[in-house]
This record gives sequence, C-alpha cells and structure tokens, in this order.
Amino acid sequence: MIVYMTQGQKTVLSRITVEGLPLHYLSVGRGYFARRRALHCLRQMYDSGVRRCICADVYLLSLAKQVDITSYPVLPLRLALLGSLLDILCPGGLQNAAAVLRCGPGGEETARAALTVLARRARYVQLDMEDPAALAAELLYRWGIAAGDGGRRAALTVVCGDVREDTEGPAIYLTEDCGARQTPVWTSPRAAALAVPVTEPLAAVLTAAGKWQISDIHITDLLDIRTESHYNAT
Repeated sequence: MIVYMTQGQKTVLSRITVEGLPLHYLSVGRGYFARRRALHCLRQMYDSGVRRCICADVYLLSLAKQVDITSYPVLPLRLALLGSLLDILCPGGLQNAAAVLRCGPGGEETARAALTVLARRARYVQLDMEDPAALAAELLYRWGIAAGDGGRRAALTVVCGDVREDTEGPAIYLTEDCGARQTPVWTSPRAAALAVPVTEPLAAVLTAAGKWQISDIHITDLLDIRTESHYNAT
C-alpha cells in the first residue's frame, strides 16, 4: 500500500479509500513529539512493506525519507501527458518547427517513448545524446524524418535521463527528478468529488491503477522552478 501524508492537528494513522483505491492516511501534527509519533508510524509501515508516499504538504516528504519511504514517481504520468505539455509550451504547434530530444544516462526508454510523440508533432527532431544511431534510424524509417534541426532554432527541448547541464530555452523535463524541476498546474472534473487534495503523485497513482484516465487530467500551466518561467496555452 501507499501512505497519503498531510498536516493535521495531531498525529493519527488511519486508512482511507480514494476512487476505490485503499491507502494508509497519516495526519501529522505540529511539534516535536507529534513528528516523533509520525516517524514511529512510518517505521511501522515501512516494516509492513510500504515504500511510497503521497504528500499533500511537500515538506512532509523529508520526514518520510528518514525511513526510506519516497514519493510516488510522477515521471510515467508526465510522459503520458507529454502531448498536453507540448501544447502548453508551443500553443501554435510544432508542424513547422524543430524540437530537441536530449537524453542522458538512464533515459533511453523514456526518450524512445517521447520520440513517438515528438515525431507526430514536430517537423524536425534533433537528437542530442551519446549514441543517437538507433533512434535516428527509427525516426527515419518509421516516420520518414531525418534527424536534425533543419537549420531552424529549436522551439523547445525534451530532456530525459541524467542530464546535469542546464537547458537553454523552453524545456520539458522527463527525468526522475522532474517533480523538483517543473510543476504542472492542472484540473480534473473528478478531483472535486474526492475527500483529499489531489496532488500530482496521487493523480499518478490513480492513473497507474486504472482509476483515472489520462483524459481526466487537463493541464493549464507549467511552472519551471529553476528559471521561474511560467508557460500557459494562451
């Protein structure tokens, strides 16, 4: 199971059901002793097999990490929403534009999935990675696009894997730490009916479990934390 963590008046561990999905629910009270009780609860859950958490309050994640419980990954959700993210950064489309697909170590599988989306939308796709031969061949034979920028300045960059250097210009991060790099602002008609705030990790859990569909999520804005850039479709 997964534990949903939130700030409360006192530390209480219970269980809830969200869209038919059972979750541990840990309300963390304020103060030293309340946090100690919460840490004890987290250790008990870890011993019972819990490894992932959803934090309604981001600062609670540091508490969970003390017992090696980490936030549920949002990368699969971001990848599934790549088309919507492209619409936010390039509302005019990419039909006559170039995009860069940058891939570092560990991002090969994500890059291949991202290429499927980029190839259907962009006129040119430049591959920025150590060995682009396999993806370049796939790009050419499957979509008839020769890898390169066509002499045009890239409209945006999609970043996968462990890429340390900063990316100039608009970018979409499909990395393990994408949640710390960018924050999408989104709405869902199904969120209002739930008893708990729907964070991005919770949306990732619900879609992975088949409780929500990707079409239930509508992205309106994208905030780039490093550059403090704010993108929207208008």
